[in-house]
Amino acid sequence: MADRLSLSCWVKGFQTLTMPKHWENFLKLFPFSRLTKAPVVCRVRAVGFAEPALFEDAYQQPFRPEGFAQLSREYQHEDVAYEVECDWDLMRKDGDWRLGPVRVGLYCFGPAYDNEVGDHLRIDFGVEDLFLPEPGDEASLRASQANLRSLLHLVSELSSKLQLEQKHLWSESGTNIAAKLQEAAKLGFLMQ
Repeated sequence: MADRLSLSCWVKGFQTLTMPKHWENFLKLFPFSRLTKAPVVCRVRAVGFAEPALFEDAYQQPFRPEGFAQLSREYQHEDVAYEVECDWDLMRKDGDWRLGPVRVGLYCFGPAYDNEVGDHLRIDFGVEDLFLPEPGDEASLRASQANLRSLLHLVSELSSKLQLEQKHLWSESGTNIAAKLQEAAKLGFLMQ
């Protein structure tokens, strides 16, 4: 089974009072898909993921993140999380490798929300296979390089504009994505 890849971010000065502003800035920096027709699903949760959503709605394209960011202020509390399920554009295999929408999850966690990682902001990028080349597949190498560049560009943007204290790219199994990329390089899939 494919491992999921996530980016966790910790923001300087993050607290319940500043949470909506950090969330809005985070949403403004995210490159929402221009190719998707799928709705963006927005949720507000309290206490933990096991609890039902306090708010849930689907928004048709084009999605305006400012609207949900403003609505999230109505739910500003230390044990609340904001969630957006949306698409961004990556190379994906659909017969051939081509640019298309890929589902991701964006999260903002209040300081008292039941969050195993303890991060403030998170992106669940989906399966890490989109960022790793398949052995013997030249098209896969080019696609994974393009996807990795998109990921690194996003991380750079978030780092420079959100005043991050710390960031961590991780997989749910705990395997090191950098080690997997190094292994791919050893097998002849050098990143250019």
